[in-house]
Amino acid sequence: MRAMDHAALLHKAAHKLGGEEALRRSLGVTWLELQDWLHANSAVPTSIFLKLVDVLSGDAAPLASERTAPAHPFLDEHVPAGEKSAILERALDAAIEAADADFGNLQLLDPDGLLRIRAQRGFEAPFLEFFGVVSGETESACGIALLTRKQFSVPDVARSDVLRGPAGDAILAAGVRSVQSTPLFDPAGKFLGVLSVHHRAPGAADERVLALLAAIARRAGALL
Repeated sequence: MRAMDHAALLHKAAHKLGGEEALRRSLGVTWLELQDWLHANSAVPTSIFLKLVDVLSGDAAPLASERTAPAHPFLDEHVPAGEKSAILERALDAAIEAADADFGNLQLLDPDGLLRIRAQRGFEAPFLEFFGVVSGETESACGIALLTRKQFSVPDVARSDVLRGPAGDAILAAGVRSVQSTPLFDPAGKFLGVLSVHHRAPGAADERVLALLAAIARRAGALL
């Protein structure tokens, strides 16, 4: 089967089990692997496909504890599709709340393939000027999310091998020590931008927070 066909089946299975985290546990895969398949970047391996068939056929019922995936009002509230400014602002606030973050920004891809900040919380002029326009070559979490089309986290900016040089300095100067960046896609899989949350303290986000951030990003992408 094609990667797109697999993605459709995965979304169906996630809905049946009560969320992507429950599906991830049922399939026994990592969060990044599941996101890769959900976005149709690649087809699932045969062994995972067979497990997926079991889930869809009812032979792999979820545990009660796995049906309590985290939720956020943004995922259910009515936000009129097409009202871009409202969608961006609400999605960013939802992500910051879900991750208990101190800062955040939401960038959209422009026609030149560059990310531009369209909504932000907590940042001052130096950071906004430095990251006002970001390409896939920028050594930043959002730049890597743009390049790879996948979630990317930096548990400690000060110790990161990726965020070195001017970009890392600009992030630290803003008081940020950890970052999680999540790509936005429309329902057809077209890349739209990046949603990022930032913390003053170092630390890695757990799988459930990453799952909720991805769900918020997908909801925003669908509305946009």
